[in-house]
Amino acid sequence: MKRLAIVALSALMSVNAFALFSETEPNDTRASADSVLYGNVAPWSDVGVLSLTASDSDFFKVRLNAGDWLTAITFPTGTNYFAPDTVMALFDASGNTAIVSNDDAGSGFGSAIRWQADQTGDYFIAITGYHGSGQSSISYYEGATHSQSGSYILTVSVVPVPEPASMLALGVGLAGLAGLRRRNRK
Repeated sequence: MKRLAIVALSALMSVNAFALFSETEPNDTRASADSVLYGNVAPWSDVGVLSLTASDSDFFKVRLNAGDWLTAITFPTGTNYFAPDTVMALFDASGNTAIVSNDDAGSGFGSAIRWQADQTGDYFIAITGYHGSGQSSISYYEGATHSQSGSYILTVSVVPVPEPASMLALGVGLAGLAGLRRRNRK
């Protein structure tokens, strides 16, 4: 049992640990996007405590490889976790229509997106305050006009699709652990 715990702990420690990040203003367009998340090697995750002011948007540039899974979630921290009411979208470097967008993750006032990259490239996470329809257009985020303000937590993680050799190695390792456990029981 001790060996199994050591193996599990080692596996957890092999994943890049997250770090607290912040934003640099202005970062309200793709052209001025914050690069604090850019250049991380998957798998990685980061968390930041950020803020919106009236008519503010926050853009973050990320690099994704084909097959990577991106997950981004906002959680409002003000006024009993209802403010600011955020809207989030993911754009590529040149498109004016969101690849994926979300308002009110579940039934709350945060936002959540999950998407698998179909090609390697630079992508932009856009976050702004809720101000009506049109959330899939870049103009909703660049030049936003809203009254939402307050702090929010942004968590971002990128996980690559496991390559076949890694999955084979994991399978062989798990089979070996099962064999050791069975041998020790006898």
